[in-house]
Amino acid sequence: MTIKRASSVLAAIAALVLWCNDVNVLAQERPSGAELPKPAQIPGVEPDVLLRAGVPNVPDKALIVSRTIYKPGVHVAWHRHNSQIVFYILHGTMGVQDKGNASFTLKAGDSLLIMPSTMHQHWNASTTEPLVFLEYVLVDKGQPSAVFIK
Repeated sequence: MTIKRASSVLAAIAALVLWCNDVNVLAQERPSGAELPKPAQIPGVEPDVLLRAGVPNVPDKALIVSRTIYKPGVHVAWHRHNSQIVFYILHGTMGVQDKGNASFTLKAGDSLLIMPSTMHQHWNASTTEPLVFLEYVLVDKGQPSAVFIK
């Protein structure tokens, strides 16, 4: 399975961000999600970019951290990423399915690693409560993070 629960990966990314901030290596840019999907591509999804920064010794990569809200019942259609993504669920329940495998759910405190090119879909499993999560995206600068499948 190419989608993996990723508490150790999440911890490693968090440690990298903290280490870089401590030693002043990460040159913060004005937070933007130029590589992230546009709102029209993902109705009912509200990303708030918290950090966009270069990655030390990897000049072509950007790390984007966002706090994302899915309104109740929102379903993001089949897509793949050109990036590595880690989700960390803060509130609610996320349904996830990658192509050819059964769906599963993540709840507050769970994390998930999605590797590049993994065809998958995810959704807010609740029709009454929002889903809130942190999203850590490691992407090639200037390249779209997500490619939606029609």
